Amino acid sequence: MEEQVERLLAGCAPAVRELAVAATALIEEVVPDAVVEVDASARLIAYTFQPGTYRGVVAAIALHGAYVNIMFGRGVELLEHDGEGLLEGTGKAARHIKVRRVEDVARPGVRRLIAASAALTPRSG
Repeated sequence: MEEQVERLLAGCAPAVRELAVAATALIEEVVPDAVVEVDASARLIAYTFQPGTYRGVVAAIALHGAYVNIMFGRGVELLEHDGEGLLEGTGKAARHIKVRRVEDVARPGVRRLIAASAALTPRSG
């Protein structure tokens, strides 16, 4: 799967690629047992416990022109863990963290939210 990630990131601006690499490294550190899936058409790198379905996605990295979003499908359930007020969005379930600088990824709240998402995410169908 690493080759697919590299291929997707090759088409990004260097600054966005740097943000994505930092975000992927953190997610892989916090949730080492998650499987990586790439949706090239959506410009998305997902980390899941249930490959082939969105149900088991712990977090995903969405690539944009000047930034990346770390997305949580169960983001509303994470609001109680968001002491730093990092989560954005207004959807019924999803929330995201907008990452504009590599330093944003290093905020302790980002790690906490990824870990909390992993704890909430089902590991089997």
